[in-house]
Amino acid sequence: MKLDLYPIKLYFKKLSTGGFFAAGLAMNVFVWLWLWSHIPAGVNGLFLHYNILFGVDFIGSSWQMYMVPLSGLIILIINLFLGWVVYKKEHFAAQLLNFSAAFLQIFLIIEAYLLVLLNV
Repeated sequence: MKLDLYPIKLYFKKLSTGGFFAAGLAMNVFVWLWLWSHIPAGVNGLFLHYNILFGVDFIGSSWQMYMVPLSGLIILIINLFLGWVVYKKEHFAAQLLNFSAAFLQIFLIIEAYLLVLLNV
């Protein structure tokens, strides 16, 4: 079975697909840089999760804080690929996938900010 895919160059030229991907990627890079610049590497005992009822309930090392932007990057790439696969038949689904991945990055920025606020 051969997939009939939309040309990738044209897919990225569309504002509704390439624009959302570029915005999501820029926000993801911002999260990586924000965490890298505000929390030193090699630190053990970082507060990684805070619960309002129990306080800090997950403590880990500095490499574990990068799971937040890594998960966002994985979701961004998966949604980009799935959107590209379905774009030829269903434009709206592809746009929705790319928009949702970019929208998720906003929450990851908030989470990274709170992670830095919790540890500084």
